[in-house]
Order: sequence, then C-alpha cells, then structure tokens
Amino acid sequence: MLWQDDQGSLVTRPPSPAEAAVEAGALGSFAGLAFAGPVCALGAVARWRLDLRRIEAWGREWDLAGPQWGHRTT
Repeated sequence: MLWQDDQGSLVTRPPSPAEAAVEAGALGSFAGLAFAGPVCALGAVARWRLDLRRIEAWGREWDLAGPQWGHRTT
C-alpha cells in the first residue's frame, strides 16, 4: 500500500490508534514537564531568597539577644 498527501506526494503510513495514543501521551508528558521545570526552578529561587532574608533576620536578633546570655548564674 502507498499513502499520498493532498498534493499527491508519497508519505509514510499514518499511525495506528495505539501509536497515536502513545505519541500523544509522551508529548503531553513532555509539555507538562517543560512547563513544570521553570515553575519549580522559580519557586526554588524564591525560597532560597526568603531563607537568606530569614537567616539574616535571625542573625540580627541574635546580635541583640546573644550578649544577654553570656553570663553564668551560680
């Protein structure tokens, strides 16, 4: 059997329904991962920046409270 397109050129055999379903699933999964990757990376960068701010705030607070804990009670 030969298959032709609308212009009469020879083309490859069309995919079976199972092959089309597998291809659609693979391409859909790839598209989902391609979207989720940058979103997760952006979330990781935002979390990293917020953690830096939180650690710096803890450092400033410790600079104020730490000297009060320096003496020993007997």
